[in-house]
Amino acid sequence: MRRPILRGSGQAIAQAERIVAWLRLPAVFLIALGQSVEHPNRETGAFFVMLAAFAAWSLGVLAWVYLRPAGAHFAAVTTGVDIAAISVLAVLSGGPFSNARLAFFLVPVAVAFRLQPVATAVATFVATSAYVVQAVAHPARSDPDAGRFILTQTGFLAWVGAACVLLSALLARRTDLVVRLGEDRLRLLADVQDAELRERRALADSLHDQAIQNVLSARHELEDVEDALPGHAALQRADAALAATLGQLREAIFELHPYVLDQAGLEAAIRSVSRRAASRAGLELQLDLRAPGRTPQDQLVFSAARELLANVVNHAHASTVLVRLAQADGRLTLLVEDDGDGFPPERLDERLALGHVGLASQRARIEAAGGTMDLVSRPHEGTRVEIHVPVDPRPPE
Repeated sequence: MRRPILRGSGQAIAQAERIVAWLRLPAVFLIALGQSVEHPNRETGAFFVMLAAFAAWSLGVLAWVYLRPAGAHFAAVTTGVDIAAISVLAVLSGGPFSNARLAFFLVPVAVAFRLQPVATAVATFVATSAYVVQAVAHPARSDPDAGRFILTQTGFLAWVGAACVLLSALLARRTDLVVRLGEDRLRLLADVQDAELRERRALADSLHDQAIQNVLSARHELEDVEDALPGHAALQRADAALAATLGQLREAIFELHPYVLDQAGLEAAIRSVSRRAASRAGLELQLDLRAPGRTPQDQLVFSAARELLANVVNHAHASTVLVRLAQADGRLTLLVEDDGDGFPPERLDERLALGHVGLASQRARIEAAGGTMDLVSRPHEGTRVEIHVPVDPRPPE
């Protein structure tokens, strides 16, 4: 069973837009500071009105990227507004000689954060062209050194833009490589899970069809012998040992592959494993299980429930455990919460370093299925783990 791989492109775009929004604010301050330097043909009043409008725009964009989604269209619009605003500010503060012209360099640098080389090249061309147009049209163009100065500044803008395009392409290529490696890792984890399930089922079948049958056969033989030697203590001890072995084998088969999951569904399987865990650790068990139908993710959720309950039994020193299962809005939700010792969240990395990879493995498998695992724990306040997995209403194969 293959699981969908979700890429965090939307999150990456949002992060890039937030970085650009923060970079825009110091640019506004520097443009204002540059106005204190004498420039030819500057219009101070109109300049500060425009600067105030640009500052308000920058603050609005900053608020937007934290409150609303920001996609490629949003990025293109904000870049266009930035170029237009910087051009007007340059015209109002000296044209080709204005310190506001330096803000044109912000444009290719900011767009490069979006890891889009073509967009970076387009933004560089538009920003460079805007600088040239406003510089040539400005009255300060009549200065004897204006032509050489404009050419020099245009060259710098083009050079920085080209460097940003190359940097953007390099970062985009490396990001794609990291994403592909991450996807390959998740696929391998999914394949490992499938292989593990097949091996568990095969071993459980082998124990059921061979070892248990041999033990049952031995008990029948003992019954025949006991008929000939009734009340023999050695026979009774042997029968008791075989009965205990039979119970241990059945317990091992359940741990390897709970047939109740195949026969009765996820709700019955989680109820069974929860009761076994609670009985083993002497826990008060609270169950709230409502899974109306079978899904392809039942085995994944059951595996996570078994791992989480094993952690409660082995490490939590809890007195109560709550297990909740629900299916709604196209997703399956599992909650396991205990009132045990808990642990600082940073200790999870320590546990992984020591080889306790159960939780990390479950998290990777759940994320490979497009789901999430949220863990909240504090010392002496217990641990709460909530899992959400998108489900297909079709029955599992």
